[in-house]
Amino acid sequence: MRKYALKSVEADKLEFKEDDQTLVVPAVITREGVYDYDGMLIYEPAEEVEKAAFTALNAWVVEEHPPEIILAKPQHIRGTVRNPQFEKDKIKAELVFFKNRCSPQYLEEIKTGKARSVSIGFFFDCIPQSGEFKGQHYDYVKKDILIDHVAVGSWQGRCSYPLCGIGVDTLKGADPYPNEHACRLREPETLNIVGSGERKHNGKTYRVIYGKPKHKPEAGSVEQAYRYPVETWSEAEARKHCQDHGGNFEPATKEEEDSLKGGKQEEGEREKLRKAAEEREKKYGIKFREDKGHLTPPKDYPQNEEDYGDPVNYAYPLVPEDRCRNALARWSQFRQEYTQPERNIIYERIVKRALQHGISVQYDPELPEAKALPENIKKQTEGYESTDRLLMRASLLISQLKSI
Repeated sequence: MRKYALKSVEADKLEFKEDDQTLVVPAVITREGVYDYDGMLIYEPAEEVEKAAFTALNAWVVEEHPPEIILAKPQHIRGTVRNPQFEKDKIKAELVFFKNRCSPQYLEEIKTGKARSVSIGFFFDCIPQSGEFKGQHYDYVKKDILIDHVAVGSWQGRCSYPLCGIGVDTLKGADPYPNEHACRLREPETLNIVGSGERKHNGKTYRVIYGKPKHKPEAGSVEQAYRYPVETWSEAEARKHCQDHGGNFEPATKEEEDSLKGGKQEEGEREKLRKAAEEREKKYGIKFREDKGHLTPPKDYPQNEEDYGDPVNYAYPLVPEDRCRNALARWSQFRQEYTQPERNIIYERIVKRALQHGISVQYDPELPEAKALPENIKKQTEGYESTDRLLMRASLLISQLKSI
């Protein structure tokens, strides 16, 4: 199925060149990996990244993703993409900002690193296919990626530095963090620690600390350690995962676990979350999906269950507006994952919120859940004609035929 998506990346520090007309920054705009799109785990293979590199050439750079999803108005343009090159598993490019099309504040935010994240708008074919990449499960694979534009701003990216983004820098201190079990894969003294990213294993998120070998500036980054939050990982689970990856395990201190969990056992907490999911099932009429559902709202997504099209599984976020627009756009591709009664419920929630955002919704008479919408909502969609209006038009047509 052909899809459109946005993928954000971020970096820690900018290195730039400028003259009177332009500001030029280097960036990695995408790379191989598994990415979470509102609960959908999608794998982006290196061979597809390589095939997509040429589509980034001369793509426009924008400050915000355009409201029309694809770039449709020249006033949004802030610059262009130059010299995109595939390297190993990523696309590197120069982002050229036209100073006469950027505000002084925006340029300053880019140079100081405040606007440090990159987000590509792109089309791709989404193929249902399960697998695992570097220990992370996925359910879909991207094919035939076509990059439409590149946005630069201050949001938090899906792919964190040093894997992708703008600039290069080293982060200080990969010492043990509070409230996390630790798994040491390499001695930190042998590396310059450069950042961290997130992965999932069996539905649980853990952090990966990355570093680059000292005295080898051209070498790529390697994994130095894993960090397991104690609120979702028991000591036994974290220890097993660490041992499976050949690491040296160190549990969080008792004081750290107690301060976060209030002395409650991890299993008890998970059981409470499962019971809460059961209550949401009864409340909304949607089943919790053990394979893909979230027991708690994902990090950096809405924390209020009412802000989801599927509030039981915390899927299809409806705020801010761009996420609601994305939920509406991708609904038809993934509606088959639900029963028809569930589709009716979720689609109505998405459409209601889209209309509240002022998003135009096209009425699709071939979509059962569109037909199931309340009449007052149907009337607010584009292209809908009520039964009364259709009867009136039919009656008028009959009168005209009789007069012939």
